[in-house]
Amino acid sequence: MSAKLSICIPTLNRAALLEDMLFHLCRLTADLEDRLEIVVADNASTDQTREVVEACPLKIRYGRQTTTVGFTKNVLFATTELATGDYIWLVGDDDLILPGAIELILESLDKAPDVDYHYLNFGWVNAQKRGDIIHQQQGQPDPQLMKRLQFNQAGWLRLAKIEDLSRLPSDNVSAAFSGIFCFVVKKHYFEDGIAVLSPSDSLDGSSTNMSDCFPHAMITLPPLAGKPVAYVGTPCLLQGVNGWEWGSYAYKNMILGTYQLFQWLESTAFDSDSLKLLWESYFQMAGRLFLRMQEAPEEHSGVELVLENAIPFCAGSEVFWHAFLAESRMFTELTLEVEILANQLKPMLASNPEVRLGLWGIAGRGTQLIKQHPELANHLIWVTDKSLEYQQLPFLDTGLTIQPPETLASQQIDILVIATRRDFISEVEAFASEQMTSLETVSLAGSSSL
Repeated sequence: MSAKLSICIPTLNRAALLEDMLFHLCRLTADLEDRLEIVVADNASTDQTREVVEACPLKIRYGRQTTTVGFTKNVLFATTELATGDYIWLVGDDDLILPGAIELILESLDKAPDVDYHYLNFGWVNAQKRGDIIHQQQGQPDPQLMKRLQFNQAGWLRLAKIEDLSRLPSDNVSAAFSGIFCFVVKKHYFEDGIAVLSPSDSLDGSSTNMSDCFPHAMITLPPLAGKPVAYVGTPCLLQGVNGWEWGSYAYKNMILGTYQLFQWLESTAFDSDSLKLLWESYFQMAGRLFLRMQEAPEEHSGVELVLENAIPFCAGSEVFWHAFLAESRMFTELTLEVEILANQLKPMLASNPEVRLGLWGIAGRGTQLIKQHPELANHLIWVTDKSLEYQQLPFLDTGLTIQPPETLASQQIDILVIATRRDFISEVEAFASEQMTSLETVSLAGSSSL
């Protein structure tokens, strides 16, 4: 008897990430083995991938490509040649499957056996933190990481058609179908997809071939148009981010790839009113991301591809320009605020070259302050952020790790730079005054001694 669900993991030269995933799956799949199978599709890795699989106590259907192929080809290898389950769930080797998620999926399959497609709500986690969550927290992330999800709709729903997903509350519904991990679907959709897709062997994110960027959406959205689907609102997975080898092309793929996908959907049976909602969300997303590409071209590859292929279409949308200008205003304000901080600091450092700096606030101002004025890093001895999302991660190339705020009391800091929004400054100053009896602060509110 075949398994109900095949959990398929395409991988290439990421043995350490795969090892963490398999370790985690050992814990998650206890007592579920009779309904599951684990599939690993090795894209001709040259590291210890095979050894990691062989050392895992799980029963794994392992297959290895003879030569490295494109991502989509390896996905099809996993789903059509290796997997034997009735349903397929594709997950990245750097993703975090949440405790209880597999039970939720199997429950959804049992609750709606006539439904081919079960959408899984998800969030995001820094790939560098995933290992600690797996090994130190039994795979259970801090509640703070669970607050931002793709959809803001809780519970289980049976939707009349897949297009109804576009009507669920979301901060960016245009990204709903972007992940390979956000759905469970019957295996035959991947088998049928062989005739639909024409993937290349590109691996670096530079491809403009839609089959390389959104194969999962191409093979599911058109045939499921107008058909019922299930929605699992409790998050099942956190996508691993900031660990992608092709990460510099992420914004290119989100702007150009999504544009290509939605244009293609216009020619299918996908409901036009639902597609309008996706387009409106897309223009908001594209406007924000395109401004970021313009402001930091050294970090984002593919600007010319976006300019040539997607922006001419976006330029006709007022939503796009409103989002672009709003992001531009925010970026301009941030740049000015960074200069205010730097102008306060530089005279202090000039008069006392031995000053030891602490930095509070990473997102936005803190990061930009050190990027725009790298000489300040020579004085930096401690960095913090209140958000757990950043704590214990390396801070730029400073050699420092972002610490919890509570460690301030043990530091020998002369000046604390408060690089937060203005409305948080007094809160930070109050905390710092409790931790240290003598400390000078530099913030957007000016310099002060605590």
